[in-house]
Amino acid sequence: MNLEALCARARERAEEHGEPVVASYVWPGNGADPLERLGQPQASGGFRFAWERPKDGLAIAGGGAALRFLGEGPRRFHDLAERVGTALGLAVTACEGEAPPPVPYALGGFAFFDEVGAADWPGFGAAQLVVPEWMVLRTGGRSHTVVSVPVAAEDRPGERAAFLDKLVARLRKAARKIESTGGRPSAGRLSRGDEVEGHRHWFEIVTGALEKIRAGRLSKVVLARAVELFGDVPRAPQAVLRALRSAYPDCFSFIVDPGAGQMFLGATPERLARLEGGALQLGAMAGTTPRGDRPDADEALGRRLMSSPKEREEHAIVVEAILEAVRPLGGEIELPDQPRLVKLTNVQHLYTPITVRAAEPPSLLPLLARLHPTPAVGGHPRAEALEMIQAVERFDRGWYAGPVGWLNARGEGEFAVALRSATLSEGRARLFTGAGIVADSDPEMEYFETQLKLQPMLSALLHE
Repeated sequence: MNLEALCARARERAEEHGEPVVASYVWPGNGADPLERLGQPQASGGFRFAWERPKDGLAIAGGGAALRFLGEGPRRFHDLAERVGTALGLAVTACEGEAPPPVPYALGGFAFFDEVGAADWPGFGAAQLVVPEWMVLRTGGRSHTVVSVPVAAEDRPGERAAFLDKLVARLRKAARKIESTGGRPSAGRLSRGDEVEGHRHWFEIVTGALEKIRAGRLSKVVLARAVELFGDVPRAPQAVLRALRSAYPDCFSFIVDPGAGQMFLGATPERLARLEGGALQLGAMAGTTPRGDRPDADEALGRRLMSSPKEREEHAIVVEAILEAVRPLGGEIELPDQPRLVKLTNVQHLYTPITVRAAEPPSLLPLLARLHPTPAVGGHPRAEALEMIQAVERFDRGWYAGPVGWLNARGEGEFAVALRSATLSEGRARLFTGAGIVADSDPEMEYFETQLKLQPMLSALLHE
């Protein structure tokens, strides 16, 4: 199929359904690193996104906005599920060579709360998913480049095809340039600034949380801190993300940049949900201890974590909340009797993998609405915990601890909880960290835990 025929087919669907339809052209690549493509110019929208978990062999980079979907309020997951699902289902695709992957994709995420302050999170909104103008997808050692344009009923296929052809040519040229230069910008230099949530305030809010827990009003609440860095903030995030994925290959590294002067990036260990091949994969991660400096010390810390009543209680609350959310799906639920240890570079966590094989595969975004926020990032009971978070934290969480990820045209996708993360803007980086507070929590130990969780981003930003 030539490009004009592709756009003509998209226009026919646009006429039939009364809304623009995405036309995507796909060609195989050479398996190069998608992350290096983030520096190429965007033709529209200013949007950039990257996602990678090295142990999965999956990497995504995308930019520009063929279609952008925004949402807010308590129904933002459901609203975007309908609109994005329709757009991906109507899209038409042509591919050079082998059968294409299930493109196009929608990339982005959701804020922690229903609303977001525009001053602290410019351009993000409470929900945003974008069908990118260009995307590089690498999986299983193979890569594909995808270029997409919207085609409306009033558009002329020849004109849209010409625009698409220019995009294809520009992407091919950019790929050749990156291959010849290496595409590796520097990370910039930053210095430590003040804490938005300092030690004294942290002690006060944790003590207040313990009073509510002991009074029976809460069983758990997750409180967060923000730390700021100032100086030469890296304009190109590739170097930061390279440092994160190298040090934390078991984590989900991500960048979301809506094109309004501030980006959000991090390396989170926590999957919220993955839907693939009809199987739903989830994970409960709660309970933290440091890594030891020797193998015997590391094992001792792990055993102490596994046997800690406080940490096991915190973990059990998260497992039960996830099970409560997925039981209405029916089908078979698989999970081990005991959590296992997940050992990252600087910390180890209690982790319980959960797999759901439902008779009918669920729609992913409405399921996220049921899951988010889990007690691992919010608390239990949910309403009371969120009320306290909003009352005592001095900063806007924005997308911190919200779901970030992707959906494809097959309805499959994956979202992680955006932890171990930071926002980068002109002259400033703001890093986020948190800890779960339960009845046996100690404010000083919880402060120490948040310091540990800051290390991935601090190291990537200060030393890379």
